[in-house]
Amino acid sequence: MFVRQFLLLLCFVSINLVSIAQVTIRGIVTDEKSPNAPLPGATVTVSGATVGTTTDSSGRFELRTTRSVSAVQVSYVGYQSRTISVADPTTVLTIVLTPDNSRSLDEVRVSSRYFRTYTSNSISSALRLKTTPINLSQSIQTITPEIIADQGSFNMTESVSRNVSGVIRQEISNNLGPFMFMRGGLISSLRNGVDLTPIFRGPSPDDAAIIDRVEFVKGPSLFMNNIGDPAGSFNILTKQPTGAQRYAVTAMLGSFDFYRLAVDLDGKFDKKGKLLYRLNTMGMTTNSFVKFDYNRRFLIAPVLKYRISDRTYVSAEYQYQANKYAMYSPIVMTPAGFGTLPVDFSINEPSVGPIHAQDHSGFLTVAHQFNANWQLTVRGSFLRNNAEGIYLWVTGVNAANPNVLLRNPKYDLNRTEVYSQQAFVNGTFTTGLVQHQLLMGVDVNQKRFLADSYVSYNTYKDANGTTQLTYYPLDVTNPDYGAEIPGYHTPGGVANGNTNQRVAYESVYALDELSLFRNKLRLTVAGRFTTARTGNDVSGVHTESSDHVVTPRVGISYSLRPDLTVYALYDRTFVPQAGVTAGGDAIRPLQGVNREIGIKKNWFNGRWNSTLSLYRINRSNIIATDPNNAQYRIQVGQTMSQGVDVDVVGQVARGLNVVVNYAYCDSKVEQDVNPLLIGTPTPMYVKHVQNTWLNYALPIGAGLTVSMGYQYQAGRGERFATATQHTTPDYFRLDGGLGWQHHAVRVNLIVNNLLNRQLIATPWYRNGLYYWVPQPPINGRLTVSYVF
Repeated sequence: MFVRQFLLLLCFVSINLVSIAQVTIRGIVTDEKSPNAPLPGATVTVSGATVGTTTDSSGRFELRTTRSVSAVQVSYVGYQSRTISVADPTTVLTIVLTPDNSRSLDEVRVSSRYFRTYTSNSISSALRLKTTPINLSQSIQTITPEIIADQGSFNMTESVSRNVSGVIRQEISNNLGPFMFMRGGLISSLRNGVDLTPIFRGPSPDDAAIIDRVEFVKGPSLFMNNIGDPAGSFNILTKQPTGAQRYAVTAMLGSFDFYRLAVDLDGKFDKKGKLLYRLNTMGMTTNSFVKFDYNRRFLIAPVLKYRISDRTYVSAEYQYQANKYAMYSPIVMTPAGFGTLPVDFSINEPSVGPIHAQDHSGFLTVAHQFNANWQLTVRGSFLRNNAEGIYLWVTGVNAANPNVLLRNPKYDLNRTEVYSQQAFVNGTFTTGLVQHQLLMGVDVNQKRFLADSYVSYNTYKDANGTTQLTYYPLDVTNPDYGAEIPGYHTPGGVANGNTNQRVAYESVYALDELSLFRNKLRLTVAGRFTTARTGNDVSGVHTESSDHVVTPRVGISYSLRPDLTVYALYDRTFVPQAGVTAGGDAIRPLQGVNREIGIKKNWFNGRWNSTLSLYRINRSNIIATDPNNAQYRIQVGQTMSQGVDVDVVGQVARGLNVVVNYAYCDSKVEQDVNPLLIGTPTPMYVKHVQNTWLNYALPIGAGLTVSMGYQYQAGRGERFATATQHTTPDYFRLDGGLGWQHHAVRVNLIVNNLLNRQLIATPWYRNGLYYWVPQPPINGRLTVSYVF
């Protein structure tokens, strides 16, 4: 079926393309401030036309057009635009741009049509810092839209984590959030630099239709939040108006009846370019390799930006995503061992109704540049996620017949709300021979979780009048489906649920980066003061807590050469934790300390870069789910994580882009209420993680590319800490693809799991059963995009 779809679509594309003689203009764009330093992402257009491209990571561009070219225009955020005459199209142009402080406020990024920018030599303004990545005393890895497109990913749960060292996903809630682990902890999720991390579940995974790029911050980030696990965080940058009139349509089809259509409209409402817009919308439908599972999604995301002046703008952004799916995740279980069931095995029934989820989020931003050195940003945002549905679950082995699963339906009704407000000022000044980059700000955040969770509604009274669960047996050796599962809704809605949790915090912070010896040495000193409050009402148990915490940060970075830097970092973090114990005790906040050293190198004028870091993280006040009642938590103790991260990203040779990373992590429990757990691996532990992705543009002038990559994990632990470790198979997945680009048309075919291996994710053992999440067998996905 998939092969037939691919051939039909390829024929359609071929019939509608006409070969026309081309003119190819080549050149390189550099920065006047730093001679010979490339400017990746600069926009290059043909004068008087809409044909254009952007420079790659080495500042080079290749612009193809079917019309004659007399001049090209080159622009870049914060630099004066230039118009360059083209007398001889065969001459390679060298274009130097001059900084223009009056234009440094706007941030623009346009995807290149002809080059793949795998590496980024800058960080987004959402991270609030102005230091280039190589000079930061921290490891920050950026996943560009070219990488996401080449790998055929359509949201944050689709292979994005493979591009950063040591990042793994917990696969049990694919439709509720990315749930990414790194350096022994669950990392925080940010969007446009804003803490929208919910208390418990949600939000829906961010869709590729709204993602411009993703930044992974290794370790705490006092300059952004510092309310999160010391392992780090990831920040999603959403697509913003660029001011260029550009429209794109992307269609995807693939295995398991996968169909998806996305539209991206980017432009301006007036000739002066003061009022800009960006509109992204997406619709998707797919079945699954697992029986009785499916997913339907719709998204719309408008953005408006008004340039009040050259120094001031206001922008408003809204996103709505609706999901309808059969299962939270295709978890399976059996007493026989990990991976012993057919890959399409399901504990679900066709009679179980779909889970419905709606995700709303919005941003309002005002930014003003006082002068060339000082800028103020004020931003307010919100997130609201509603989810309701029924799922079948098995909580223990059947003593009479272990192969027969005793399924019982559970009901969840969840509402997650997050409101965030922030204001910060960036500035630079000089005292004597020391240059300062100062960042000061205020963060305010309110989180709330309302729910009726883990409701066992399908019950009956036995002969003694005792309430018993109604079970629906399923034999794993010979499954027979067709049971009728009754529906349920909480009377009166979420207001009558069993859970009401609240977390609120306010924090002020200041960070100063001191540059000495002509910016060869950079010292960062910072501090954040946070006051936090929690309130918890869970099944009749009420608790409150209040904390006041100071978290310091000290970092040092030294440039051995302009393209070679060593750094060291000491940073602390603090996380107010919602929840109660069964005994009615409040949950104490998680506190963490990160110590890290590293070395960074930019190769061949920034075409590719490498980062090596060594870290040690200590966490205290760890919590876990109460094994006797999932509504409650237990405070278990302390953990320690230490390891090595290696990342290599970029264009290592003409046409060859790579993403290669490796992580070694030793993460274990140091203190626990259960002495048997001391010294055991922490949840979601993986000792070795190694990923490789290669994309090569064939040097035959036909726009063909070849991709190949794999993911490998060895020394895998379980979802929960356990005194008895159960052997988990290593994970190895091989993927490959072919791409083709001609003018505004781009075609990409990706085939995942080429070896058709039976893969499992998120394994654990509990109460006599082995649980895991099966991964898809060999599958393909074809993407066709057209830009006009």
